[in-house]
Amino acid sequence: MQSWAKRGLQTALVTGGLLMLGTGIASADETVNPDVAPSPLDLNVNIPLEMKANGVGTPIGQLDLPEFEGTVSSEPASEAVRQVARDVDSLGNAWPDGSGEASGAPARQSIEGGFTNSGGFVDNGPTLKGNRVNADIVPAIQICGNAIGVIGNATETADCSQTWNHDQDIETDGAENALAGNVVALDWAAPIAINGTGAGLAGGYGKSTGSATQDITETGDTTTSGDGSALSGNVVPGQLATPVQVSGNAASWILGNGYSEFSDDSAATAGGWVKSSGGDAEGPGGAGSGNVVGAPIALPVKFNCNAGAAWGSLANTGACDTSADAKAGDTTEGISGTPTYVQTSGDDSLLDGNIITPQAGPIANVAGVAASWIGNAGTGQETPGTSSSTVDAGGFVSTTGEDSAASANIVDPAVALPVEVFGVGGTYIGLANAAHDNTVDANAGNGSYTSGNGAVISGNTANTQVAGAPEVFGVGGSHIGNATGTATEEKTVTAGGYDGTQGNNSGGSGNLVQVPVAVPAELLGVGGSFIGSGTGSADEVKVVQGGGGGSTHDDDGVISSNLGVVPVSLPVQVVGVGGAFIGKGVSKGSTDTTSKAGDKESATGTAGVLAGNLLNGPVSFPTQVHGDGVVLGGIGKGASENITDSMAGGDVSTDGQDGAGAGNIIQVPVGGTGSIFGNGIAGAGIGTGSGTSDVKSVAGGSAETNGDRGSISGNIIDAQALPIVQAFGDAVAGLAKAKGTATNTVDAQSGGDVTTSGVDGGISGNIVDIPLAAVAQAFADAVAVGATAEAEADNMTTGKTGGESTTDGDGSSLSGFNIQQPLGALVQVFCVDLGLFGTANATGSDATSITEEPQIFVPIDWCGSEMAADELPALPDATGLPALALPELPALPAQAAREDVPALPALPVQLPALGNLGQTVALPSLKAPSIKLNTVDQTMQALQGAATMPNASTLPAVPAMAALDANPIAAFFSKLAGGFSSFKK
Repeated sequence: MQSWAKRGLQTALVTGGLLMLGTGIASADETVNPDVAPSPLDLNVNIPLEMKANGVGTPIGQLDLPEFEGTVSSEPASEAVRQVARDVDSLGNAWPDGSGEASGAPARQSIEGGFTNSGGFVDNGPTLKGNRVNADIVPAIQICGNAIGVIGNATETADCSQTWNHDQDIETDGAENALAGNVVALDWAAPIAINGTGAGLAGGYGKSTGSATQDITETGDTTTSGDGSALSGNVVPGQLATPVQVSGNAASWILGNGYSEFSDDSAATAGGWVKSSGGDAEGPGGAGSGNVVGAPIALPVKFNCNAGAAWGSLANTGACDTSADAKAGDTTEGISGTPTYVQTSGDDSLLDGNIITPQAGPIANVAGVAASWIGNAGTGQETPGTSSSTVDAGGFVSTTGEDSAASANIVDPAVALPVEVFGVGGTYIGLANAAHDNTVDANAGNGSYTSGNGAVISGNTANTQVAGAPEVFGVGGSHIGNATGTATEEKTVTAGGYDGTQGNNSGGSGNLVQVPVAVPAELLGVGGSFIGSGTGSADEVKVVQGGGGGSTHDDDGVISSNLGVVPVSLPVQVVGVGGAFIGKGVSKGSTDTTSKAGDKESATGTAGVLAGNLLNGPVSFPTQVHGDGVVLGGIGKGASENITDSMAGGDVSTDGQDGAGAGNIIQVPVGGTGSIFGNGIAGAGIGTGSGTSDVKSVAGGSAETNGDRGSISGNIIDAQALPIVQAFGDAVAGLAKAKGTATNTVDAQSGGDVTTSGVDGGISGNIVDIPLAAVAQAFADAVAVGATAEAEADNMTTGKTGGESTTDGDGSSLSGFNIQQPLGALVQVFCVDLGLFGTANATGSDATSITEEPQIFVPIDWCGSEMAADELPALPDATGLPALALPELPALPAQAAREDVPALPALPVQLPALGNLGQTVALPSLKAPSIKLNTVDQTMQALQGAATMPNASTLPAVPAMAALDANPIAAFFSKLAGGFSSFKK
C-alpha cells in the first residue's frame, strides 16, 4: 500500500475514536517477555484490519477500493504506560545505608558509639502490593466482497480470512496484606464483519459472491488470594464476546438491482476462569477479601442474508450460509471435579468470598428477511439461507463461608435470551418472498454452590434464571402485494442450573431464593394481507429451560436454610394463523416445544428456629393461538400442529422435627393451559381453521415435611389450581363460509400428594389442602347467519389437582389436623349448531376427566342429546348437604266419594331426608303413572296436585305438537333446555 494511503487510514482511525492510547502498526500477537515483571497497569487496544475486494460501480466504470491487511495497535503508548507502572511498583529504599557518613556532615569524635541503623524505607515488596488493572480489547474489522453499483455496475468475488489469538493470564497475591492482590480485568473480543453486500442504486447493479471467516480470541485466567488480609484478593472480571456480522445482504433503490450470494463465519472467545479466596478453613481469615464481581456476556449481533428493494428496484439473495459463535468465560476443575467458572472462599472471615456474577447469553439476529416498497425482494429463493449460533456465557460458581460473617453469599442471575427475526417477507405494493433456516444453542450460567455452616448471614444464594426465545419467523405479510415467508428452526436455550447451599448451626445463613423462568414467546407460520396475498409457513423444534432445582440443609440453625422458589413456564405462541381483510392470508405452522422451569427442591430445618421453611409457587400455563383462519372479505386459512410439554418445579420436601417455626410448606401450584385453535371465522369470505394440539402442563408435585415434637412446624398449606380455558374447532360465519376442525389432547396436573406428621408437636403437622379446578371449554360449535358454518372437534382432557393428603397426630395441641376441601367448576359448551337463515353443522366428541371432581358440572352438549318433552332437568349433586327433616304434616281430611276419583290416603308423617330425594318417590294409591321426583319443589308441587288430580282416563287427548325446528328461535331454546338435561346428578 502507498505510504499516503497508510497514513490516511491511520488518521481516519484516530479521528474516528478507534484508538484511545496511541496508534501504530503491530503484529497480531503482543510480545510478552517472560523475564520482565508484569506491569500493574496493562491497557491494550488492537484492531486487526482486513479490507479486500470492495468495489463501486460508476457511470465511467468500476472503482476498486484500496486494500489493507494488518493491525492498528496502541502498543507503543501501552508499553510506555506499562513501564511507568513498573517503575512506581519497584520503588525501594532511598535512605543512607547506615555507614554514619552522611554527605556534608563531619564526624563527631566526642560521641561514642554510632547509629546501628541508618533508617529508611524497608522493602516489603511491590509498592502497589500486587494490585492489577488489565484490559485487552480487540475490535477486529473485516470489510470484504462488497459491490455497490451507483448509476453503474459493480461485481466482486471475495475470499477473506482473519485471525487473532492472544492469551494472557493474571497471577498475583494479596495474602496477609492490606489492599493487595486485587484485580480488575477486561477481555473483549469484538469481531466486526461487513461483507458480501450487493447493492444497486439509481439504476445501478451490484453483485457480490464469495466467503469470509473471522476467529478472534482474547483470553486469560485470573488467580489471586486475600487470605488473612483486609480488602485484598478481590476480582472484577469483564469478559465480553460480541461478534457483529453484517453479511450477504442485497439492497436496491430507484430502478436498481442488487444481488448477493455470500457465506460468513465468525467466532469470538473472551476471558477465562477466576480463582480467589478471602479466608481458608486451614489458614487465616480476612475482611472484605476474596470477593468476585464479574459479568461474562456472549452476544452475537447479526444482520445477514436480507434483501430490501424500493421504488421499482430488485434485490435478491442466493445461497447464504452464516454462523456467529460467542464464548465468554471458561471453566476449570472445582468442587468435586465440577467444571467451574468462579471459585473463591470466605471461611473464618468477615465480608469475604461473596460472588456477584450476572451471566448473559443473548443473541440479536435478523436474517433472511425480504422487504419491498414498490419493488421486488427475495431471499433464499432457490436454496434457503441458513444462520446458526452457539453461545456460552460463564458457568458454575462456588464459594464457602464456614464460621464466617456476611461471607460466601451468591447473587448469580443468568439470562439466555436469543431475540430473532428470520424468514419474513413483507411488502407494500410489490413482491417479497423469504426463506431461511435457523439453528441456535444458547447457554448462560450453570448453577452454584455455597455454605454458611456455623456462620452468620453467610452462604445465602439469590438467583434468577431466565431462558427465553422471543422471535418471529416464517411470516408473510402484504398490503396491495404478494408476500411469502418460509422458515425452519432448531433451538436449545438454557439458563442457570442446580443451586445448593447449607446453613447448619448458623444464623441467617444457607437461605436460597430462586426464580427460574422459561418463556418461549414467538410468532411463526403466519400469513396476513390487506388487499393482497400473504403466506406463512414454519416448522420448529425447541427446548427452553431455566434453572435446575435446588437444595439447602440446616440443623440447629436460626432463620437458616429457608427456601423460596417461583418457577414459571409460560410458552406464549401464535402459530399457523391466516388472516385477511379484502385479501388472502394462508398459513401453516408446526411446533414441538419443551419448556421447563426449575426442578425438585429440598430443605431441612431440623431442631432449628424459623428454619427450613419452604415457599413454592410453580406456574405452568401454555398460552397459544394456532391453526385459525380469520377473514373479512377474502380468504383466511390457518393450519397447525402443536406439541407442547410445559413443566414448572417438581416435588418439594423439608423437615421441621424438633424445631420451632420450622419445616413448614406453603405451596400454590398453578398448572393448566389456555388456547384458541382450529377455528374458522369469516365475514363475507371464506375462513378455514384446522389445528391439532397435544399439551402437557405440570406445575409442582408432591410436598412432604415433618413436624414431630416441633412447635408450629411441619405444617402444609397447599392451594392447587388447575385452570384450563380453551376454544377450538368452532366456526362462525356471517354472509360467508367458515369451517373449524380441531383435535385436542390436554394432560394437566397441579400439585400432588401432601404428607406430614405432628406427633407430640404443638400446632404442627397440620394440612390445609384446597384443590381448585376451573375448566371452561367451547368446541365443535357452529353459528351461521345467512351463511354456512361447519364445526368438528374431538376433545380429550385429563386434569388432576392435588392428590392424597396424609398426616399423623392425635389432634392434641392443635396438631395433626387434615383439612381438604376440593373446589371447582367444569363448564363445557359443545356441538352447538345454530343457523339463522343459514346452515350450521356441528359434530364432536368429548372425553373429559378431572380429579378432584369439580362441584359445579355444567356440560351443554347438543351432540344428539336433545331433551325429550317428558324429561325433567337434573340439578347439580346435592347429596353432600346435610339431611333436612321436615315437620310432621297432618293428614288431609277424607273427601266425598266420587265415582271417578278414589279417596286419597293420609300423607306420611315425615318426608324423606333431602339427601335421598334423588331417588324415585312414588305416591301411593294413584292410578295415574308414577312421577320421578328430583327436587323439593317438584315434590311439593306433586303433593298439591294430587289432592285434585282427575282420573287419567277422562283427560282429553293432547294434540300433536308441530316440529319445533320449523321455528329457528323456538328450536334454539328447546335445544338449550336439552343441554341442561345432562347436568351431573
